[in-house]
Amino acid sequence: MKVSRLSTSAAELRDGHASAWNRVEENTLMLSPSPIALTESVSPYMSRTTGHGKVDRLNVRMAHDGATLSLRLSWPDPDRDDELTDLDQFADAIAVMFPLSLDASAFTMGSAEHPVNAWLWRADEEKPFDVIAAGYATSTRRPANSSGLIVTSSHDGNIWVVVLQRSMKVDGHGYIEIKAGTDLGIAFAVWEGSNRERSAAKAVSGEFTRISVDA
Repeated sequence: MKVSRLSTSAAELRDGHASAWNRVEENTLMLSPSPIALTESVSPYMSRTTGHGKVDRLNVRMAHDGATLSLRLSWPDPDRDDELTDLDQFADAIAVMFPLSLDASAFTMGSAEHPVNAWLWRADEEKPFDVIAAGYATSTRRPANSSGLIVTSSHDGNIWVVVLQRSMKVDGHGYIEIKAGTDLGIAFAVWEGSNRERSAAKAVSGEFTRISVDA
């Protein structure tokens, strides 16, 4: 997969239905239930959860203008779960994960030696979260303004369209830096709220996939 370089402004790409997105190649990734048994050491109950991973595919388009990375993510979901009124309800959500070192694993949410940086959007939250993790049960959610991460979302009754944007260069610890003309790793996770998916119970794209950032 690649991140296309466009002259279109990041402000225009913030609209997931902008015509400029038609000039960006779309990749359809097949998703599968997360290997939840791996969480047994930190959550024996969660590790025995079954029936998760309802969302089976994710459409991805990626672009940059030399300063801002824009990710357009869409997936089928007839149930819009963005308002929680009880403790047994869960929100739709999506995360994009990047390795902060070459040996980081997406399946384990990184490790102490090889952490990961993720961008997390939940349908019931106004703003996304910038996350750093070094293994299961270590995720630290940082407010979006810590890195300038922003999001827009829409749901037409059948499909979620979410656009995540962030400056390609961010100062500070635990933030992925995106450089034009280079490759980096990426992975995705999707939670279906109406299927009671939360935490490690989700659909995932697998281990990190290499993407090329157009110069």
